[in-house]
Amino acid sequence: GAARIGEREMIKLADEVGWEVLHRFKEQWLDYSEQRMIEAIRALPAGRRTTVSSHDPIPGAPDGVDVKVTIEVVPDEATIEVDLRDNQDCLPCGLNLSEACARTGALVGIFNSIDHTVPPNAGSFRRVRLHLREGCVVGIPQHPTSCSVATTNVADRVENATQRAMAELADGYGLAEVGAVIPPSCGVISGLDPRSGRPYVNQIIAGIGGGAAAPAVDAWLTLATVGNGGMCYQDSIEVDELRFPMLFRSRCFLTDSGGAGRTQGGAGAYVEYGPTAGEMEVGYVSDGTLNPAKGARGGGTGSPARQRKRDRDGALHEVAAFAQLTLRAGETVVSQSCGGGGYGSPLARDPRRVAHDVAEGWVSAAQARAVYGVALGADGAPEQGETERLRRAAEAS
Repeated sequence: GAARIGEREMIKLADEVGWEVLHRFKEQWLDYSEQRMIEAIRALPAGRRTTVSSHDPIPGAPDGVDVKVTIEVVPDEATIEVDLRDNQDCLPCGLNLSEACARTGALVGIFNSIDHTVPPNAGSFRRVRLHLREGCVVGIPQHPTSCSVATTNVADRVENATQRAMAELADGYGLAEVGAVIPPSCGVISGLDPRSGRPYVNQIIAGIGGGAAAPAVDAWLTLATVGNGGMCYQDSIEVDELRFPMLFRSRCFLTDSGGAGRTQGGAGAYVEYGPTAGEMEVGYVSDGTLNPAKGARGGGTGSPARQRKRDRDGALHEVAAFAQLTLRAGETVVSQSCGGGGYGSPLARDPRRVAHDVAEGWVSAAQARAVYGVALGADGAPEQGETERLRRAAEAS
């Protein structure tokens, strides 16, 4: 649909200004974009880094998927090389990336780490040399390899590893890791609505946080996937409850769930919901239960994902991280999504910001003291002398 709208509007524009003008503009625009990319790369530090981001085990990948990314920035040549070839072969499950998603994943990680005003298009892409191999889980798959979740799970691991590798070049660059997806709070719900007798199915986006900390600013809270970049709207739970036979019992962010750092990772989300009548199936593929988001340059790891089922009597049970869960009326699924990674040492965070974090509920007073080295007085303000003592002790240990 989007492509057809674009085609229609392009034809209208061509009728107005002519195809020759459009072609000349295209060449000029791509050349301009390449020049902007050259300038951006020449401003980066030179270096070569290798990082690994790990996807949790699932059926078909019992050992999980370690995604290794090697980048090399050569400012004198204004090039960035990204090598994804040193990764395992395609898997007998849907985690494999299509070639388009492998390429896009690496490019997203690069463009997250450079001057954000550089236009991402075929012109600026000329300065990125990407190495893939056939038959690789993050490369060029061959038929009949399944790539059913190519746009999310392992793609996020390519993006995360790339932007964290950029962060390891020098302070002030790249990002930490974004919390993994897709928890039950973003699952596909389906069932038969007793009110109408009709079936329903929908993917809800009821709550997810876990943005990555950046060099100078805290994470965007509702970033969702790395490639999504915070552009995904999150559901109105009231609308969901009107449209489907379901009830949300809770939706909130979790204290101490974002990765600690000079800048903080985004908090994880707590969401609990279930059917009010009939049965509801919830399908989800919740990565990050065993491999939460890593921090960058001394930043802390975000909180892991967790999935539980609450019985009618209130008892809670752990459930699989990748499942098609059936809920009866009165039962709920309890979803905790990942927090994002922090950037830089928590001991470098301004104590006044830590005090504000505690006042707002993002950080507990206990974590402020133990992780950030900030002692708070009875009025909630930092105690300078004790804070200095705590930080000196932490740095010396």
